[in-house]
Amino acid sequence: MFTETQVSQALEELKTPDVSNWEVFAEVANFRVFRRSVTGSALKEYKVLGSYPDLPVRYLMRAYTDLDLRKTWDKNMSSWQPLDNDRLHFVAKFPWPLSPRDYVYELRVQKFDSGVVCINGKSVVDDKMPEKSGVVRVDEFRQDVIIQPTEDGKGCNIWFGYFDNPKGNIPTSIINWAAKSGVPAFLNSLRDCGRKLMSKDAEDNEKSQPLSASETPIAVRS
Repeated sequence: MFTETQVSQALEELKTPDVSNWEVFAEVANFRVFRRSVTGSALKEYKVLGSYPDLPVRYLMRAYTDLDLRKTWDKNMSSWQPLDNDRLHFVAKFPWPLSPRDYVYELRVQKFDSGVVCINGKSVVDDKMPEKSGVVRVDEFRQDVIIQPTEDGKGCNIWFGYFDNPKGNIPTSIINWAAKSGVPAFLNSLRDCGRKLMSKDAEDNEKSQPLSASETPIAVRS
């Protein structure tokens, strides 16, 4: 969960990025992806800063948190199921010949009066979801997302932090390729899903609007 101080710091960073200890890893429209080494480890953590200027917060939230919907646009997602106490089980595909990875984590959503929404996911141990043969359990995982509506309300700014330990002897070249191609693809697919939701709502609203007098069909009598 985020404190108000942490939220304020992240929102300030959207204006003035603090990336002195980070390297620019990838760029995609309106976003920059940074990464840095985790102290005492060969692993990397990632930070994404940017915006969707034409995607309101509510549509981004639906696209990101509705995991049944997510399965339609996230090509790396295999399956998911809800658990108790805001926990869920998520299975991700990994490139052949690597085994799929699964995650058991707690997902919390916070909403502030300012319209800012925060999403926090962190790996947990749950006895109801034991490890399975042929699937590697990722037990070090963290995702932090802070979403701020733009001043005009038509879009949103995003601060996104991510870390996991996929385990196994995965070549660095594969990790780099997966991250460099996967993160931009994820951001683009998330945006496209949100836009489709917005378009569908607009179409549904248009259909539900009563016809004006000038648009009312005139009955033709024979």
